[in-house]
Amino acid sequence: MYGLIGKNLSHSFSKDIHQAFGNKDYDLVNIDNIQSFVESNQFDGFNVTIPYKSEIVKYVDELDSISLATNSVNTVVVRDNKLYGYNTDYYGFIETLKYHNVNIKNKDVMILGNGSVSNTVVLALQNLKAGNIVRLCRNKKSDIDDFFENHKKYKGYQIIINTTPVGMYPNNEEELIFSLNVFHNLELAIDLVYNPLRTKFLLEAEKLNIKAVNGLYMLVMQAKKAHELFLNCDIPLNVSNKVYKKLAKKLYNIVFVGLPLSGKSKYSKLLESLLNKKLYDTDVEIERVIAMSIYDFFQVHSEAEFRMFETEIVKLVYKKHNYIISTGGGTVKVWSNIEKLKQNGIIIYLNKDPLKIAEKKIRGRPLIKKNEDILLLAEERIPLYKNACDILIDINKDTVYHINEIKEKIDAYLNR
Repeated sequence: MYGLIGKNLSHSFSKDIHQAFGNKDYDLVNIDNIQSFVESNQFDGFNVTIPYKSEIVKYVDELDSISLATNSVNTVVVRDNKLYGYNTDYYGFIETLKYHNVNIKNKDVMILGNGSVSNTVVLALQNLKAGNIVRLCRNKKSDIDDFFENHKKYKGYQIIINTTPVGMYPNNEEELIFSLNVFHNLELAIDLVYNPLRTKFLLEAEKLNIKAVNGLYMLVMQAKKAHELFLNCDIPLNVSNKVYKKLAKKLYNIVFVGLPLSGKSKYSKLLESLLNKKLYDTDVEIERVIAMSIYDFFQVHSEAEFRMFETEIVKLVYKKHNYIISTGGGTVKVWSNIEKLKQNGIIIYLNKDPLKIAEKKIRGRPLIKKNEDILLLAEERIPLYKNACDILIDINKDTVYHINEIKEKIDAYLNR
């Protein structure tokens, strides 16, 4: 029997990953006391997460060299009634840098947080011959630590790595520790958080055209190493990469934006079964909540009131995974909606020529009194769609062509 021990594990993807590697006997185990767990342990091996990675050390009989150096254990194997502790986070972090073609040598690196995981990151950076390393924190523990409020002293650093839980589910909207716009040499932002897939920290990096990497690959690769230790086997790298890509494709939401009648609902419904995702149409959900059609709502209420309902509907879905989300044409007008949807979503703009839309019979659209109104909406919204999207699809060919194009571009986005 195998599993993950920690607190508040409902958001964890570890069970899915280990089962994908072939360990069907793996489960999530919430515990309140590490000593009680160890004393009653019936597991052949287990992983350890927040808040027990350092506390477990004193209960382990033998530690590997990385665990000794970092005082952090995230994998325990039971052999002959002894507990053997390993730090497979180290392997996961190193492999993440390799996968994303990151060269650490001589780079100045800032680490946010000085908890147990940061010790692992520091050791990896030192072994990879990074330049200067500083950890920013609230309470100093070592001579490489400094306070968060002193971050501007390090504005020339090239890499920032977040090892804190700031912005992690369910606290997705937690404010950034500080803004990244003062770091004029910043090349890379890594967030070891993987839920949401794009934290506010990573979204700000992307806004500044800085490469952004989340913690999902690290999670998969530390699990790969743990699985190998549990079952005394080897998993080829191409197999673990397939597990990662399959998991990423499942976790990401696909979010369609675009003008009315651009095909958002159509392509959402067609891709629902093809991608094995749940469908969430924000307009349909709004009508369910307000118990009337959107058209009728606009006869007695303002657009501002409608946007308030729309924002509440976005809040109900953006923290979830594995959805296809069809948005209303004006969702982008409230930019916080897009920032939320980006956290777990790939935003796809269906760019249909508004002149072609204007040729159609347009009925039941409250903001389109006459066909020419679509051109006014286009002038206002197209810049917003382009700014919001991760993928742009020019809708100018047949449906089958665009279905394949969307699938290919999603794969390319996940493989970038």
